Amino acid sequence: MTTNLRDRTGGDLIDVHAHYAPPIPDDKRPAILAEYRRGNFLSPPAEKWTPALAVEFMEAHGIRAQVLSNPNRLTVTAARRYNDFGAEVVASDPDRFGLLANLPLQEPVAALSEIDRAAEDLNADGFVLVTNYDGRYLGDPAFDDVFAALNERAATVFLHPVEPAGFSHLSCGRPGPVIEFPMDTARTVVDAIYAKVFLRYPRIKVIIAHAGGVLPVLATRVATTGMLGWVPNPNTVTSDEVRAQLAALYYDTALSAHPNSLLPLLETTTASHIVFGTDYPPAGDSVIETNMRLLSSTDILDDRELSAMATTATALFPRLAQSPGVAASPGGYGSGES
Repeated sequence: MTTNLRDRTGGDLIDVHAHYAPPIPDDKRPAILAEYRRGNFLSPPAEKWTPALAVEFMEAHGIRAQVLSNPNRLTVTAARRYNDFGAEVVASDPDRFGLLANLPLQEPVAALSEIDRAAEDLNADGFVLVTNYDGRYLGDPAFDDVFAALNERAATVFLHPVEPAGFSHLSCGRPGPVIEFPMDTARTVVDAIYAKVFLRYPRIKVIIAHAGGVLPVLATRVATTGMLGWVPNPNTVTSDEVRAQLAALYYDTALSAHPNSLLPLLETTTASHIVFGTDYPPAGDSVIETNMRLLSSTDILDDRELSAMATTATALFPRLAQSPGVAASPGGYGSGES
């Protein structure tokens, strides 16, 4: 069953939160299945992905293009292989797909090389980072050179959650997407805020998955309780800087069209910083359909604001603009947007 979201948006949606994967050799499947089971999954959330299936999904839902990512902690070799495959997909159908290149941040020096290779050789539209790398969150100074390189390119970066360190003690026996993914999103963004990452690298445009997870609900708590004298704050971040950094980020609607996500988000940023996302295919058809139905019927965002999600997305990913002048250039922190 299709939704009527296209009636409110003109069928010009850009899905910034869509995943891809290279074909899995048969001999690799048992190890991958075992890894899922260690993460409390009873089975993989998505059986397969192909460009043809993705286009079929887009056609059914009034989506013009998807910006593809594979948000996992990958080795340098695996990141290059995934990025090469993603670039081939985009090259075969550049009007329907964009690429967010994976950066192997466990090895920051190698990640610097992959930024250059992905941007210059693969024509990537942006980059994907995950919330932590072996328990190191994005405020870690080990990542500063990577952020400096992304800032120099004024890159668009998609931030997606993964399991936190200590997951076996935190998960309550459930897979990461149920509880810990939205929690880990808040952990890493707050860590970056205390490290002033978004202030020090203001040209990076950052999209946060799933409307920020629990981050909008915690925003005022961080800006108030988090600023008290008994809270470590070596960079002397102020309450106003917390609010400004959060407001300058972009947030997608994947799995997050219910009022309990949208209302706190709009207390944190403006509708002009919301972009459309589905989490296709791992979210599953029924969950995606429900979320799109909620988005199509919401009165929290009006028709103009829903339609503007495409304009915002093409400003972040200008190659996907339908025609010159469709998108205004979005800014990072300090651009005057809020």
